[in-house]
Amino acid sequence: MIYKKKVSTGTWLKKGEDFKNGDFAIIANEGQEIEGQFGIQNVFLVKLENGKEGNVAINQTSINTLIDGYGEDSINWIGKKVKIEMIRQNVQGKITPVYYFLHPDAELDEQSGQFILGKKTTDSQEISPDEVPF
Repeated sequence: MIYKKKVSTGTWLKKGEDFKNGDFAIIANEGQEIEGQFGIQNVFLVKLENGKEGNVAINQTSINTLIDGYGEDSINWIGKKVKIEMIRQNVQGKITPVYYFLHPDAELDEQSGQFILGKKTTDSQEISPDEVPF
């Protein structure tokens, strides 16, 4: 028998149920890489506006916009606000909703198909994880 090591990461939030397109969340930890069903995943604990918190796998496109807005060290992302955007995309031949956790100033550039920052935010948007208003 072959065994695989599984890491318990707590409660997972469900796409389209716990969070939807247009919602906002606060990043509550620096994230971790875990082995998932489809390879390594970047998993972060987030707090939603309704007070619920749980883990989400954040894709590389989202990571890149967070780096652009908040810097390369994810420990500095704790307490930062992110907006959630859903775009229907072709994934392995099926049209699927893909969720992005983005810097609040990121916008989809229709010509390039990439998320870009309109402006960088100041530290005034930083919130202590213990002071999350929702």
